[in-house]
Amino acid sequence: MNKLFFSSVLLTLICSVEMSSFAQSLPRLRRNMNYAQVRTMLIKQGWQPVVNSEQVNNRVPNSTIDSLIKKGYTEIVDCSGTGLGLCLFQFRNAKGQNLFVTTIDNQSGQESKIYGWRIE
Repeated sequence: MNKLFFSSVLLTLICSVEMSSFAQSLPRLRRNMNYAQVRTMLIKQGWQPVVNSEQVNNRVPNSTIDSLIKKGYTEIVDCSGTGLGLCLFQFRNAKGQNLFVTTIDNQSGQESKIYGWRIE
């Protein structure tokens, strides 16, 4: 899982995109935007959170992932335990496209902020 997560983060950093072909289906995203606000905007534009049942059903109490799930962010893919403490979230639109959003400042008591995103 960590290998997949770090590969995803690396791709996000390399491909932080605002692809013109998807621009109308995605709100205008910028780094450091509040994740809660971005999440609401995405849902209003038809992006559905992809519930990660593995994370939801196997929570580690008082972990970063646990605190994010308690906020209702069941689309959490994974979080890194070092460095910036990046977390990865997944959404899907009606066309079957997946949007992966990477955040920073995910610790309990902080508001997660957008660090990057990509569409697959």
